[in-house]
Amino acid sequence: MLALAFAAGHAAAACPSVRLGYVDHHRAPYFLGTGSDEAKPAGAAVDLVREAASAAGCKVTVVRLPQARLRNALKTGDIDAMAMEAVDADRDLYALPLDAAGKLDQGKALRVQMVVFVRANDSALRNIDPAREFGQRWMGSNYAAPQVALLRKAGFKVDDGALDPERNFEKLMRNRIDGYAVSLASPGDLDNWIASRFGNAIVRLERPLQTNYIWLAMSKDFQARNPERVNAMWGWMAQQGRQRFARLVRKYDKQLAGTGS
Repeated sequence: MLALAFAAGHAAAACPSVRLGYVDHHRAPYFLGTGSDEAKPAGAAVDLVREAASAAGCKVTVVRLPQARLRNALKTGDIDAMAMEAVDADRDLYALPLDAAGKLDQGKALRVQMVVFVRANDSALRNIDPAREFGQRWMGSNYAAPQVALLRKAGFKVDDGALDPERNFEKLMRNRIDGYAVSLASPGDLDNWIASRFGNAIVRLERPLQTNYIWLAMSKDFQARNPERVNAMWGWMAQQGRQRFARLVRKYDKQLAGTGS
């Protein structure tokens, strides 16, 4: 019994703190607060990674950085983990879960939908399919967000000068952009928050632009030193990640709608 207790204690101590990198701007309900310090509470995405790490016997410390610096920080090992809308080319730069064919394993990813918000009084855009009918109007997106390149490749005119959803919604209200595209775990994730801030002035188009996937990406160095821990985190994401994330987002959305934050 003593030997088992010692072994268990040694295993728990063997996992270093996972340095989770995420954006240093307020992107409710996923990342809360602004600046280098972790907000309390931190947001649904941070809570989710903490639960995945805990299942692997690890703790999490946070490193908040500008969006444009996060991927390079993971590549160089300045952070150990981040949530990433990855593509096949990212397999060479980061540790990502792969399936038997060597492709990104969608079963271990969160599924997100890119949705579009427009002004309620813009009758020309209220009921369109944004992928087909948005035309050459200006689409807003968060600065350095992964979907910017996807939108431009699809032919959209993109204004990505604003850092976060709140600034983009303000631009939308001031007619500086015609729509705002953002990836959400569920299309309705921001509905309560928008209603609390803007009333009925902003509406979400019913048809999402597309479905994307977000993986828990690790640095190559951290994965090489802790392969079993990383696999345990990815396994937890596969078994519980999507359901747990949906519950966390709903919890935060209700809280934020009540405070107007």
